[in-house]
Amino acid sequence: MGIEEAFLHDILAHPDDDAPRLIYADWLDEHNDPRGEFIRVQCALAQLSDEDPRRWPLEQREQELLRDHEAKWLPKDVGDAHCVFRRGFVEEAMLYVHEFLMVADRLIEQAPVQYLCLRGPRSRAERDRTEEGAGWRSVARSPHLARLRGLSLEFPLDVNDLRSLGESPHLKNLTDLKLFTGSLQNDVLVLWEGVITRPTLRNLSLNWIPSSALRVLANTPHLANLSSLTLSTPAPTIDDWSVLVNSSSLSNVRELKLNDNRLTHEVAAVLAESRLLRQLESLHLDSNLLGDAGAVAIREWPALPRLTRLSMRHNHIFPTGIQALAEAPAIRGLISLDLFGNISCDEGAAALAASDWTRLQALNLRFNGVGDKGVAALAQSATLSQLTRLDLTANRITSHGARALIESPRLQRLARLDLLRNDIGAAEQEKLRDCFGPWVYFWPLAV
Repeated sequence: MGIEEAFLHDILAHPDDDAPRLIYADWLDEHNDPRGEFIRVQCALAQLSDEDPRRWPLEQREQELLRDHEAKWLPKDVGDAHCVFRRGFVEEAMLYVHEFLMVADRLIEQAPVQYLCLRGPRSRAERDRTEEGAGWRSVARSPHLARLRGLSLEFPLDVNDLRSLGESPHLKNLTDLKLFTGSLQNDVLVLWEGVITRPTLRNLSLNWIPSSALRVLANTPHLANLSSLTLSTPAPTIDDWSVLVNSSSLSNVRELKLNDNRLTHEVAAVLAESRLLRQLESLHLDSNLLGDAGAVAIREWPALPRLTRLSMRHNHIFPTGIQALAEAPAIRGLISLDLFGNISCDEGAAALAASDWTRLQALNLRFNGVGDKGVAALAQSATLSQLTRLDLTANRITSHGARALIESPRLQRLARLDLLRNDIGAAEQEKLRDCFGPWVYFWPLAV
């Protein structure tokens, strides 16, 4: 065994430990190999929050190194597998079920893969062809699954698929599980319940589930270790949501993602009275139908001192609703607020600027119809003086609004500013970079 093989063997044997990776990085540095720097960059990124301004130079360097060297760092002879690097090595792989069976040995021996995303057959005919010997049920018997912490099955599961998942002896270490279960009927939900109650499970994502599954989930015991829950379902009732968010089974959930569920203001009102809301640290309500009425309902929520991240992208919220959010006691402690794709306009931006938040570090107003007056209000806001990242991409900002940012006495901590797809002149672009540093992004000027 050569020295590099010995390093890799140690990394494969201790996939959660940074130390073997950093020791290998030292050796690579001594041999002028740029992968040493790459390992250090990604290990550092893994320790930083999304709002930490130290991320952006590291992320840029990460992309530069990948652009120049990714091809030679990828595992060899693993077909069309899409690979994701984390902490310097491929830790996540995405491929079709039948491909995994062909390349699993080579993939696992070359990389500390811990997260596997499997796509199903692209057609019913292909499913029939691969059912015998090359389908999910064969994958479930693979001992290579024992290394996994995360598994995502991005194809409809039937009762036999679920049985194979539940009976696999190699998935005892799973902490993350993502399932697409749109074809399930009520008579197989008991089997489905057995799959999601693994004691190691921390993060659970259930996509396109029948609405009756919400009640099954609410009444499922042994979910006390679950910390993150993602749900999408096509036609739930208000009563279904009420049962779920008041379930005692979800006592340790800290992150809830309810994106793309056609939620209305009625569900926002149900959440107000729920036991689940009060324990959340992160809440995602993207691509729903909350509108201004939903924002007004959120204004009536109780104070939520634990909640630090709220995402409400694409919810048809206009200035009246933005004003309600700015007044909501529930979100005064936010660190991050994402309103991408709503319609704040200048009035909504001014309402956010006048709020009494004191901890906000990241604000996303991309595609919000904000003009120069709104930007001027944000630039003068004492409330937003803690911002490290502000995203104003694709608004109605001109050089006049840019000058308000340049002259702002409040945005001293701002380290990342996104202004792509705005009409800002070259002189103001240069001054913005002089003021806020290199991490200011613009749409390229026409020549």
